[in-house]
Amino acid sequence: MDNRFRDMVLLVKEWAKTHNINNPKYGTMNSYTLCLLIIFHFQTCVPAILPPLKEIYPGNIVDDLTGIRETAQARIAETCAANIRRFKEDKSRRVNRGTLSELFISFLAKFADIGVMASNQGISVYTGQWEDIETNTRWLPKTYALFVEDPFEQPENPARTVSNRSLERISQVFKESHRQLISAPSNRYAIIATLASPQISNFLASPEPPILPRNFGPRHQQTYRGGRPQQQFFRAPQPQTQFQQRHPYHPTPRYSPRTQFRHPNPMPDGHPSATQSPHQRPQSSQNRVQRSPRPRP
Repeated sequence: MDNRFRDMVLLVKEWAKTHNINNPKYGTMNSYTLCLLIIFHFQTCVPAILPPLKEIYPGNIVDDLTGIRETAQARIAETCAANIRRFKEDKSRRVNRGTLSELFISFLAKFADIGVMASNQGISVYTGQWEDIETNTRWLPKTYALFVEDPFEQPENPARTVSNRSLERISQVFKESHRQLISAPSNRYAIIATLASPQISNFLASPEPPILPRNFGPRHQQTYRGGRPQQQFFRAPQPQTQFQQRHPYHPTPRYSPRTQFRHPNPMPDGHPSATQSPHQRPQSSQNRVQRSPRPRP
């Protein structure tokens, strides 16, 4: 529905991996939870970019997958496509034209206090708002540090792996990243270091390679890597065999018994033995050994 959603997902996942909050094995958020947080941010920003998911499909998809699965999936797809088309064609709604950087900074600011908000409320992208856990009977009893409802399998919680200690650290990462981005000087290297891992930061911060001439190839003595000329070392030429010396434009023959036992001093071209293979039998009867018949007893 909006092309900025894909870019936002890639940016948030890279940022979360950089700060070690995208690993459910260590009590942090998984990638699906991050995607739901982005959807919730797009639903609650002003003006909203995405509608609540109940306006796209009013029912529970898991419960409606009954009967023939292909027929049920086609019915759900038609309903979602019709509601999405109606949402896009609505001329009365305001259009959000925020850039990706503005959306990311507001995303960090919105969830900077997620540790405090999650103590009493949960995130529902189905309704597009924070909901009180005590008034929602589907979420009781509260046994998780963070509750993010799965819109496709209600009331499952994809953020059930987040622990209380990890939730505090996640909240601190949101706050610190937001503070660094809004107070950072006009130095793109410091901003990249906050958003990406050291490997990607070094790749993005490296100077651009120069424009090389068209005839630049491996025969040159220098090669450009990262904008700096470096000396390129070549292998020493291998000594040519006698066959290559006689035939400089002929490719090197493969290993075979005939080429292995080739005489080191071949005959000249006019000699009759030069065209005769050493494994070829003589055809003349003079070279054959005359055997006398064995006498009978």
